[in-house]
Amino acid sequence: MKGLLTYKNLLLVVCSLIMFSCSKEIDGSDVTLLNSENQILEFAFLTQENGELEIDVTANINQEDKVVSVVLPYGTPVRALKPSIKISESASIVQDVDVSFDFSTPIIYSIMAEDGTVSNYTVRVRVVASTELEILLTIFNQNPDNLLGWNIASEDISTWEGVILVDDKVIELELEEKGLTVLPPEICDLFYLKTLSLEGNMITEIPRQIQDLSNNLRTLNLGGNQIDIIPQEFFSLTKLTDLRVYTNLLTEVPSDINKLTELRYLSLSNNSLKTLPLELFELSKLNSLFLNNIELSEVPESITDLSQLTALGISSNPLGAIPDIVLDITTLTRLDIYNSGITNIPSEITKLTNLKRLQLSGNNLIEINEVIGDLFLLEYLLLQTNAIEEIPSELSNLINLKTLDLTENNLITIPNAICDLANTGTEILLDENVTCQ
Repeated sequence: MKGLLTYKNLLLVVCSLIMFSCSKEIDGSDVTLLNSENQILEFAFLTQENGELEIDVTANINQEDKVVSVVLPYGTPVRALKPSIKISESASIVQDVDVSFDFSTPIIYSIMAEDGTVSNYTVRVRVVASTELEILLTIFNQNPDNLLGWNIASEDISTWEGVILVDDKVIELELEEKGLTVLPPEICDLFYLKTLSLEGNMITEIPRQIQDLSNNLRTLNLGGNQIDIIPQEFFSLTKLTDLRVYTNLLTEVPSDINKLTELRYLSLSNNSLKTLPLELFELSKLNSLFLNNIELSEVPESITDLSQLTALGISSNPLGAIPDIVLDITTLTRLDIYNSGITNIPSEITKLTNLKRLQLSGNNLIEINEVIGDLFLLEYLLLQTNAIEEIPSELSNLINLKTLDLTENNLITIPNAICDLANTGTEILLDENVTCQ
């Protein structure tokens, strides 16, 4: 009987081990999962592989539709081009990529993941069909009431106002206040364009073809128009460093703005935005951000993620006070908060030790906190149009001050020590009745 129990116990242990082993196989803990990523991450034609190109050309990739779109300059031959392709880790390209292809018609590239799944991408190459002269004439003709002042009888576009050429290629268009109402898609075929300034026109729409400028466009000024929507294609302009869309009819900023990773300067002022996407504060290279008059009631705490921010404008918003979070942005050299209902200056402003310009005009200040005198790097202190009754003598410590504006306040006198700053080059702006004492 005892032997039988021992045998049964041994059998139970063996079965338990088998079951445990089987359960490990079932739950997959010993199974190596294969990578399923099968995307084209980058697609380009490089000059080192394609001698007919003058610059490297990078494609726009629509991952949802699996379409790769490439625009090449006017006159580029496409029957023997060799692409450079970056794909997902552990994936492979089914086709032979070490040879040249004829891209005059669409080509399918198949990307196989490590687990064997395949994605098929359609590559479409388009060569700009018009000369730069023809493109500029399209802009002229589609805006019959324009104020461009171009002599279209002359084919020498280098003489046309606002058209800047380098090596016979249009690299800048400066068409401010020219009565333009239409931005034709053809403008996006100016392949070498680096700067496009259209400030102060009456443009209502950004063409979706704007993505075709993604290879070279660095500066885009659309301020002072009537644009109400930013199309998704806009965010393919990943080389932009300077973007100005102030004074338009925008009501929101798409979250895709975080794709503009090279942005240094961004102005969204004078739009009815009210809120901002948190993705905006992922733009780690941003150094200048202007959010004046956008109906902003609070500043998101994520703004401190902008570690390189040096200039911030949040004027003409219903803030009521200098936001505490702003006082934590110690990299600031410029802070504009005018016309915002501010009644006092907190002592914590001394944390902004790098500040060179402080704009607090048009608020409800009655007095100036003496700690302002500790901001030794200040060059511009703009306090006009408040209700200030007295100026602390500590402001005389601001020996680097270039401009001190105290006009349109309730001042009668200011300390002699402050007036003496004029002897070292400070421009002190006062109402006529204010005296030094």
